[in-house]
Amino acid sequence: MKKDYMTRLEGWARWMLPPQEAEDVIADYRDIVADDELRRGLGKPREVIAPLTTKKAYRVWLAVFAVMAACILIPADSPLPLGLYPVWYTLFSPDGFIIPGVPMFLWFMITGLALSLIWFRPRRGEGKAPLPRSILIVLAVLLAVMGLIWWTFWQITLYPDGALANPVFLLPYGFWWPLADIYVGGNLLSFLLEWSAVPLAVVGMTGLVKARVRDRRWRAVYFLSLSVMMLAFAVLALLTSMTVSAEPLDTWRLCIEITVIGLIGTGVSLC
Repeated sequence: MKKDYMTRLEGWARWMLPPQEAEDVIADYRDIVADDELRRGLGKPREVIAPLTTKKAYRVWLAVFAVMAACILIPADSPLPLGLYPVWYTLFSPDGFIIPGVPMFLWFMITGLALSLIWFRPRRGEGKAPLPRSILIVLAVLLAVMGLIWWTFWQITLYPDGALANPVFLLPYGFWWPLADIYVGGNLLSFLLEWSAVPLAVVGMTGLVKARVRDRRWRAVYFLSLSVMMLAFAVLALLTSMTVSAEPLDTWRLCIEITVIGLIGTGVSLC
């Protein structure tokens, strides 16, 4: 009971207070929670922390969090039943440029990366703690998904007939597979690429929250999730449009840009 209460109190303290203040409050309340009589006089963890917050600082944090969340949730909203379907299309459309020549996906990626690096920057005097294993596991899975999307794109551009006829396994053209006779075109591929945004958004938001309440290096999970989502949408644009990234060479350039920015940003986020 004590451990559960303290865990929740730590979470709320780190969510609602600036990092150093949160650690000071947590240190103070450990002794209080350890005493059964004193702990009984405490309210719910959120009620304990709320009076200690500075409203202005907390509102600034919520505003920054909202912008970072929007960078990954707005594109991910596209495939949902009530979603804004054209959003992912606009990411790569010339008509969607805020500034001519700068595609929309760059604004989402750069804004998310810049804010996460600035907000979750190392505190003064903070030591270099070992990287949590959970972060490495999640990043490894995301990198595997990124590799799978690249494999899909490679098959589409080099072996279009084989890839579209066998979109589940994406075997090279001419490779025998019993299900290859069931031609489903690019519909299944488009569905998988489009709906991959939903789990990627969930993983990314988890990383964003944990960067605040656990370890700031969870920001790497947030940014890599965003990058993988943009990569999936770049390939999706090639599959579903005759005008947006219709040329494979253009899509190669977009995919390389997204991958390079994603990997470099993820590496910096782990520092």
